[in-house]
Amino acid sequence: MKRLQAFKFQLRPSGQQECEMRRFAGACRFVFNRALALQNENHEAGNKYI
Repeated sequence: MKRLQAFKFQLRPSGQQECEMRRFAGACRFVFNRALALQNENHEAGNKYI
């Protein structure tokens, strides 16, 4: 029988690090949403998903 084990970590970034992490997350969110919009436009035009 396999036993699952988990670890919990807590990040404690400095002010500058937190700012950079939020900026990175925002950029990732923007890219994901733009790619999703392109997928939807492509699908609505009758094409296959990319």
